[in-house]
Amino acid sequence: MMTKCWALIAVSTLALAACDAVRIPGDGREAPAPIPEGAPGPPPPIVPVNNPQDDVDDPIEIPAVDNSDPEPAPDEPVETEDPVEPPAEEPTEDPVDDPETPTDQPVDEPDEDPVSEEDPPSDPEPEPEEEPAVSPPPPPPPAQPVKFEYFAPGDLLPGSGFGRVDDTIYAPDMVFPIKSAPTFLNSQVYRPGGGVGGDQCDVSNYSYPWRDNFCETRTSNRTTPLCSLNKVHQGQDLRTGTASECLQMRAQTPRERGLHEAVAVEDGIIQYIGSYSLRLKGTETGFIYSYVHLNMRRLQVSELDTVKAGDVIGVVSNDFGGTPTTYHLHFEIKAPVEGEGIVHVPPYMSLVSAYERREGGVGKVVEDETVAVASAIDLVDPSWLID
Repeated sequence: MMTKCWALIAVSTLALAACDAVRIPGDGREAPAPIPEGAPGPPPPIVPVNNPQDDVDDPIEIPAVDNSDPEPAPDEPVETEDPVEPPAEEPTEDPVDDPETPTDQPVDEPDEDPVSEEDPPSDPEPEPEEEPAVSPPPPPPPAQPVKFEYFAPGDLLPGSGFGRVDDTIYAPDMVFPIKSAPTFLNSQVYRPGGGVGGDQCDVSNYSYPWRDNFCETRTSNRTTPLCSLNKVHQGQDLRTGTASECLQMRAQTPRERGLHEAVAVEDGIIQYIGSYSLRLKGTETGFIYSYVHLNMRRLQVSELDTVKAGDVIGVVSNDFGGTPTTYHLHFEIKAPVEGEGIVHVPPYMSLVSAYERREGGVGKVVEDETVAVASAIDLVDPSWLID
């Protein structure tokens, strides 16, 4: 029994010595050297056993010894077996600035308009286009006033010949040959003052409607392929002014006779001047325009003069060589016709068109109430058929 007690005391003494070797923080002693890796630890603590045969009232308690590795010093690195990296966080749609994020690492900035693959944006609906304002159609031009009346082309006085029904405007741009006076187109032979007798200053000669007299029957051997017969009138006669002005002209001397100016119908050159006629050749068309029965003493042009459309070339009178005629202008047009060459063409509708432009109005076609007869008109003085 005594032997066991001494054994316990020896063990206790060794335990106390071991406790004395343990460094207590702050006691001023140096820390013990670290235990090498793999070295055995201290022996396990001995727990006192109560012996029922032992009469000791207060047994000695032996403190327990911690076998775990001592806590490393603060300045020594801590080694771990397998350091595990935390999983990388997936970037959110709208990343938030992290103050701890290093500034030297590039940060992917999101697009201005991020597009989700699952939900692609739909195109915005286009705004409806404004339909252009539809302007109302312009009002029709006001109807031009009727300035004169005329019979249809080719409608000659009954018994005066066979006219040509031809509404062609051969010279569509020509100027009317009389500058400003009222003008009346009709026959000089088959009207008062001509071959049928009467007075040329009769009011009926200075009134509408107009009448064509191209292809009228004449005695002189004049012809054109556009008339059905030979010995015909190759132009159109025009009376100018009024019946009272006709009487006024009668009082004038032959040298001064004339009240109304004749003008060039086209830019051109004065090609020829005869004893009672003048020819103008147009620059643009090449047409030849003849003016007959002007006052040859009062001409304002000479041969080979160049003129502009509208230039005054003379005055209307009754010169006809040694034999006077009525106060009027005989006007002709020679133009190229396919298959025929340069021939006399009907000037009637060209004159109608030019007069409409001059007057700023339109001509109205009227029906002829006269009855055509086969027989010729009885002429009191057949000498009028010369021209």
